[in-house]
Amino acid sequence: MLKRILTALMLLVVVFATLLGLRQVYVELADLVGVLICGLGVFEMVNAFKKAGYNAIKGSLLFASVAIYPLIIAFEWTLGKGEIGAFCAIFIGLIIAIIEFTLIHKKDAVASQENNSDGLQQTSQQNIAERGVFQLKDLLATAFILIYPLGIFSTFFFINHSKYGLLGIFLALLVPIMTDTMAYFVGVTFKGKKLCPNISPKKTVSGAIGGIIGGIIGAMAVFVMFDVTGLFVNFNNVGLTKLTNSLVASGVIYGIFGIIGGVLSELGDLGASWIKRKAGIKDFGKIFPGHGGMMDRLDSIIFMLPTVYILISVVTAIA
Repeated sequence: MLKRILTALMLLVVVFATLLGLRQVYVELADLVGVLICGLGVFEMVNAFKKAGYNAIKGSLLFASVAIYPLIIAFEWTLGKGEIGAFCAIFIGLIIAIIEFTLIHKKDAVASQENNSDGLQQTSQQNIAERGVFQLKDLLATAFILIYPLGIFSTFFFINHSKYGLLGIFLALLVPIMTDTMAYFVGVTFKGKKLCPNISPKKTVSGAIGGIIGGIIGAMAVFVMFDVTGLFVNFNNVGLTKLTNSLVASGVIYGIFGIIGGVLSELGDLGASWIKRKAGIKDFGKIFPGHGGMMDRLDSIIFMLPTVYILISVVTAIA
């Protein structure tokens, strides 16, 4: 476990450096990293659901995955509202899934009626119903993947394009990193009562408390880098103090966000563990040998993205 955390930290350092470098050249270049991560996440979720007996409607997911970023950019450039583009991609993807589900279900029903004799009509209808329930599960799985991870992760692009873009990226990454790290070390040291043994047997209440403390540490580290030392001033990025005009007030905001972020990071981790347990898999993928797939690295980060987006939206509106 320790080796996994250290490797994850190294990978995230690379991501930090890559995003920082690309954003200095052209903000949209950093989006490419997000597009790649998002695509891999959807692919891994489809495979995970398949192992659990759900056949996600791939045409719908393919359209939404390909269309979401161009639509975000198009609506941002024309209306200044990239969120509309994300909503359109997910909504159209869902419509495609419903249409495909309806057509397949109707085709199965007609075929079943034609192939059954008069004496087996009742059995035929039962089979149709059973297939319909199975297909409904597929539709629901597709809708779920359209939201998690595709819809939720799309908030990365809104964060990246905002005035507080780099600040938001650091918060979205550093808070979960510190949450995971502290949760592990505190849990191993103090052990104690299990948090959710049916979902993640190794997680403890002490580790969860340590994780929240880690979230505060991560948020305060961002506070120091952006507001106290002005480390990223030369990168045309700003912290919250420019808005509040008070380091104390900004520190309080960062601290509160660290608590919220710590809780959400742990919920994201537990949610991913629940999905994997239901699917009967250890990891979502194998892109990182010995450390799972992209979704295994995003599990505690993914819920942070919309939270950071909301924070930035509020700050931008006030400013």
